[in-house]
Amino acid sequence: MSSLQENSFNLNREFVERLRCPKSGSRLRLVEKESSSKNEVSDQLLVSEDGLHSYPIQKGIPRFVPESNYADNFGMQWNHFAKTQLDSHSGHPISSERFWNATGWDAAEMKNKWVLDAGCGSGRFAEVALCSGAHVVALDYSTAVDACWANLKHHSRLFVVQGDIYALPFAPESFDYVYSLGVLQHTPEVARAFAALPPMVVGGGATLCGLL
Repeated sequence: MSSLQENSFNLNREFVERLRCPKSGSRLRLVEKESSSKNEVSDQLLVSEDGLHSYPIQKGIPRFVPESNYADNFGMQWNHFAKTQLDSHSGHPISSERFWNATGWDAAEMKNKWVLDAGCGSGRFAEVALCSGAHVVALDYSTAVDACWANLKHHSRLFVVQGDIYALPFAPESFDYVYSLGVLQHTPEVARAFAALPPMVVGGGATLCGLL
């Protein structure tokens, strides 16, 4: 399997096996489209098994939502202030303290586990989870995913997805841990957003849906 690259989708098998078409629920396969110019990176698509739905991979990130959406302002904000809340940038453990206090999880137990960050923003909490040794799938509806990727792409266990919390592009029970901190209150239907997350957790796994 290939390693993470600037313009290439990460083909980590365990990650790909977790992905599903948000419209049909079917598995996805990677399709390469040759570019018209030798100087361009070839396009990549994720296509549903029935061939009816396809999703572009841009800058190494699968995109399961329209290019422009209600979260555009959030995306602009997080790309402009991309590093503001990262502990590695500020030098203060503000995000890590909030993460561990809010979740009550044990960092040692998270090592090598699969974690979903639902509403990753520029990656403040994804960074904390990655430092525990977890495999982190960072999802956001906005283009904040680009800031998250730019900030944390040096972590080999990071997988970034632009997707909709109401139509998550993952198989049920794909994650050992799921968290959403400071996100759900900004969604159009909070209760529906909250209800979308527990089915993502492996039976017996830990889930936290933080509203504040």
